[in-house]
Amino acid sequence: MPWLIHLHRTAGAIDWNTYAIVAIIELARSKGLNPDVPAWLESDYFGAIRELAEIGATEILRADDPDTIRAMLSVLALERGLREHAKLLIGYSEDEVIAIASQI
Repeated sequence: MPWLIHLHRTAGAIDWNTYAIVAIIELARSKGLNPDVPAWLESDYFGAIRELAEIGATEILRADDPDTIRAMLSVLALERGLREHAKLLIGYSEDEVIAIASQI
């Protein structure tokens, strides 16, 4: 995870792929038999998610693609502990979210 954020930071371009892969990895971490983050990596791992959320908080104002914005919001949600929100943001398209919301 730290390397993904390092590559994103040095690329200098808004890339939804980094946000999406980070969200997917973090959400998958707590499913099934996937292992916890090793103690020796916890600080760097969670620090990298926080760093990407901070980058995303500024980049989101320049983003115009809905998929990019949803991927960024998913990382922001994860960093703030809103895992279920992150799942919806990264797992469903705008049309699917609209359909879900219309049933509420």
